Amino acid sequence: MATVQPLVTQFSITGELEDFVTKSGDCIKYLQLVSEQQEYWIKVAKELRKSLTQKLQPGCLLKVTGMRKYEIHKGKVKYKAYGVELLEKPVLKPVIPQTSDVAVATKPKAKVLFCQKSTCWKRGGKTACELLKTELQSRGIADHVEIKTVGCLKQCKKAPNIVMMPDKARYSRVQPKQIVGLIEKHLLD
Repeated sequence: MATVQPLVTQFSITGELEDFVTKSGDCIKYLQLVSEQQEYWIKVAKELRKSLTQKLQPGCLLKVTGMRKYEIHKGKVKYKAYGVELLEKPVLKPVIPQTSDVAVATKPKAKVLFCQKSTCWKRGGKTACELLKTELQSRGIADHVEIKTVGCLKQCKKAPNIVMMPDKARYSRVQPKQIVGLIEKHLLD
């Protein structure tokens, strides 16, 4: 039986840094880069991680170079950065307060990241995600909170896992009954 080897090529992507994921010790592990074509999640090479922490802020323009691996048998493309170049200073976007009938406002750029891998999804992640959507709708703040399903958060034994942004708070073994408390703690002022 023949094994299928992944196809590896070089890449160079220029785009706006939307967000990043840090590992313990405040080292940047993943970059979320948005270009004109699409959104990319790019893993940062270990030797590059510590040098990036002081320079990068969401909104800055980056040129990222590295290796792209096509995993044909999985139907996935993985990106790994070996070079990150800051092209311009971060653009500070003005926050314009919006008036609303809802007396409670959310923090800016609120996101909730749900691991959608099978272990997390089967152990209650899907139920917790649906409950969060319903609860945000009932509170009238669904437009201010982005819910994203992401790949593995590397805590499979503690499934289901979520990350509350912009606080970058990670939660494991999340039960549906905890969702209301997490909304009040992270998404409401």
